[in-house]
Amino acid sequence: EISLTPQMIERFSKRFGGAIAALHSALSEGEKYDEWRRIYKGEAKIVIGARSAIFAPLQNLGMIIIDEEHSDSYKQEDPSPRYSAIDIAIKRGKVNKCPVIMGSATPSLEAFARSKKNIYTLLEMPERINGKNLPKVEIVDMNEEIKKQYSYFSTQLLTKIKEKLEKGEQVILLLNRRGYSSFVTCKNCGYTIKCPNCDITLTYHKTGRMLRCHYCGYANNLPSSCPECKEAALSTLGVGTEKIEEELVKIFPTANVLRMDVDTTSRKGMHQKMIQAFQKQEYNILLGTQIVAKGLDFENVTLVGVINADTALNIPDFRSSETTFSLLSQVAGRSGRSNKEGEVIIQTFNPNHYAISYVAKHDYLGFFKEEMNIRKTLKYPPYYYLVYIKLSGKDYSVIEKEAQKIKKSLEKYLQNTIILGPSPAFLYKINNIYRYGIILKYKKEENLYQALTKMVEHYKMQKDIRVEIDFNPIRF
Repeated sequence: EISLTPQMIERFSKRFGGAIAALHSALSEGEKYDEWRRIYKGEAKIVIGARSAIFAPLQNLGMIIIDEEHSDSYKQEDPSPRYSAIDIAIKRGKVNKCPVIMGSATPSLEAFARSKKNIYTLLEMPERINGKNLPKVEIVDMNEEIKKQYSYFSTQLLTKIKEKLEKGEQVILLLNRRGYSSFVTCKNCGYTIKCPNCDITLTYHKTGRMLRCHYCGYANNLPSSCPECKEAALSTLGVGTEKIEEELVKIFPTANVLRMDVDTTSRKGMHQKMIQAFQKQEYNILLGTQIVAKGLDFENVTLVGVINADTALNIPDFRSSETTFSLLSQVAGRSGRSNKEGEVIIQTFNPNHYAISYVAKHDYLGFFKEEMNIRKTLKYPPYYYLVYIKLSGKDYSVIEKEAQKIKKSLEKYLQNTIILGPSPAFLYKINNIYRYGIILKYKKEENLYQALTKMVEHYKMQKDIRVEIDFNPIRF
């Protein structure tokens, strides 16, 4: 989201002049203060920013626009207070009596379902602004490709990249996994190197030969031999953007490859520099994580390639199909945005999955209907509301015991609620803190707030356990 801000500000400045302020976490405290004062004094008429910009002190608010409404980044997950910028926007819209416009090529199921019930007003744009056709999407079955040759790139994708480079056109490649490889394992004994704080596999970054934890920040040098059996048999498995960049340079030595992920954009201002460099066609190929999937507008990009469409599908989350459909649809939309025809190649090991096949047809309504049927059967949003109760602490047995107590207590109070768990969280240990969770599903539950308030009050003063409540959680 922050990476898109410079491009958005430039576009708005050309149209509306200098009365624009930006608010996001990449600004220094002094820069935030200066922008805040300009807004408060009325010197800035338009505020552009990430979710925190919803609190901008505009004195005479006339309109709120939530771009890419489907994005889960509008939810503040941690630290507290947890809030949804979309909920805040709707509340501010009511207080200020101004319209709230939510835009998306792939609306969240909750938002689109509300438009179907006339809670929201639906405004449809069935065609692109310039009237051009949507890009042609080709699905490549990587199960078949691997039988022919072991490579991260299919024959189709390599052929198309070569063709576009020869024409002087640009390519965007998506792989939603950073680093050189996903994990390091021993071919001799099968030992996999994990983070000592999180019990999660460490990602290998070839730059600096470092193993890093993407959750707590732990880092260590790659050992020369296996810590378990002491044999020099360590092997890197899985693939990240760093590895793909290395492969691209070997295959297309004359091409200039730009890698855009958290590792390459951590320095201040790097987002903007990279976007401007690619805009000026200093690079032929832009490779990145989901940063490259949203909002970017490059006239000369005629091919988008997705290296592995299955990364989000494999996450144990009821929204995984929706996340995959949105991400692939969004990145596909980066191709052919001007006068040149666009093409998209999606590599997958699940070519018949409905989330991927509907992307190929640019069929949001088809996906919406199929996914809604699944949500209804399994009693998930938008048919049911969710609450996630997270327990965390340093002693696993204490957390587990208290979670069982909470469940029994809630069963007495909540008559119209489905209670799932308790069970370990998907990432059950982060930075030496264990995490347990209970999921509540309900349509209408009069005792809910009273029961949860009592629970929070009971655990407020306890030092060895922390209890947190998340309404409408994004992930568990």
